[in-house]
Amino acid sequence: MIGRSFDFEILREVSGRTEDETIRAIEELMAQSLTKEIAAENLRYDFAHEKLRELADAETSAARRCLLHRRVAEVLVNRGRARREIGVWANQIARHYQLAGEAAHAAEYFKLAGDHARMLYANAGALVHYRVALSLGHPNEAVLHESIGDVQTLLGDYAGALASYATAATLCLPAALARIEHKRGNVQHRRSEYALAMSHFQITLHTFVEQTAPAERARLFADWGLAMHALEQEDRAQAMASRALTLAETGHDVFALAQAHNILGILARHDGNLRQARYHLEQNCTIAESLPDPSVRIAALNNLALVCRDTNEIERAIKLTETSLALCVTQGDRHHQAALHNNLADLLLGIGKDSETMRQSVAILADIGAAATTLQPEIWKLVEW
Repeated sequence: MIGRSFDFEILREVSGRTEDETIRAIEELMAQSLTKEIAAENLRYDFAHEKLRELADAETSAARRCLLHRRVAEVLVNRGRARREIGVWANQIARHYQLAGEAAHAAEYFKLAGDHARMLYANAGALVHYRVALSLGHPNEAVLHESIGDVQTLLGDYAGALASYATAATLCLPAALARIEHKRGNVQHRRSEYALAMSHFQITLHTFVEQTAPAERARLFADWGLAMHALEQEDRAQAMASRALTLAETGHDVFALAQAHNILGILARHDGNLRQARYHLEQNCTIAESLPDPSVRIAALNNLALVCRDTNEIERAIKLTETSLALCVTQGDRHHQAALHNNLADLLLGIGKDSETMRQSVAILADIGAAATTLQPEIWKLVEW
């Protein structure tokens, strides 16, 4: 019931036997070549052959099987809490509760497993865990649909992300609605549907309550300014970006401050003011290094690399883009990863170096484009964000 292999302490606790009884039982099984010791230093064991495990499982009654799976789950919960690493064990705990027929507990731990996988940027695994948690009746459906939307965004499934966020918006508490609408706008921006993005940003602004912190407004205005820039509404974009910077400084929020410097750097570069662009993007890079979310640093490094390319600092531009790409691969943001591959390919071709990176970009973009319900050529044109 425990699984592929088992250690002495878990076996003793789940079986309900004393230490002496457990040792004698293990020795007897090993003497009959039914089990084997696979790690003497930490008392770990396994069946001598997989068929033996299957036979033991088949000959166990359904009632006892459920009892043992529940005991395994409870032992793992206690172990995870004692070591303050419940997320590490969450997937195993969830599976055992599921096999024990305890859907509510299983749903709780599948969500925790999803959160843990997401923290490690194991995005595909996180998606599976969240969906299983939903199917088992987890009570917080809104949060799960929002989390699924977050993962789908990184994977480039924008239609799926929008559907998930829409569901979350119908189920969530009023306090969460502004955050979800903001995310919907960001996905529309990724799809280059800038007018739709701004409509969601407008809804976000109207949904803000009176107590909404300046930092949250700053983050919204930074993204809004970027959408205005994409629509070539440069004066409005500049005003929105300046507003974002003021609010970020008022709210003392480093994430919002990084975003504000990012959009101001982009706008300055397109205005031909490379010195001002470098200042804002260097500020962005410095701030982003202290943030746990790598997405801000990925954008900062990429946008600073574009300024370096404009000033013919090609070697530095290549280094910045490679660093940004490595972070992006770790995070699993496929669309931005494709854009960085493309930017890096342009830089390498400029100095006469061929690279596989362009082909990698095309493969990812083709996959993202294939998932779209309508042709979206703008997805292929992403350079800065």
